Amino acid sequence: MYEIAQQPAAASDDPGIWFLACREIAAAISTLDAAGAFLVGLADSSDWQSAGLRALHELLERLRGETGVEVGHLTAREWELGRGGAA
Repeated sequence: MYEIAQQPAAASDDPGIWFLACREIAAAISTLDAAGAFLVGLADSSDWQSAGLRALHELLERLRGETGVEVGHLTAREWELGRGGAA
């Protein structure tokens, strides 16, 4: 795992590390938000009445939910970094 991920955000006195972490978290949130929006369209488009497409639809719905959970986790990390950087 990356060294930056092994240390608490507030433990680093280097503003460059804090800025990098904030930027990478924001990029990850943006990517996951885009993926989630794309999955909404795919899930809606795959709502057919065949077993294969029904399974695909269920998988896309599950992935969309998991994407939202990850956005929530990253948003919490982003908030923690912001709070730690302001201290």
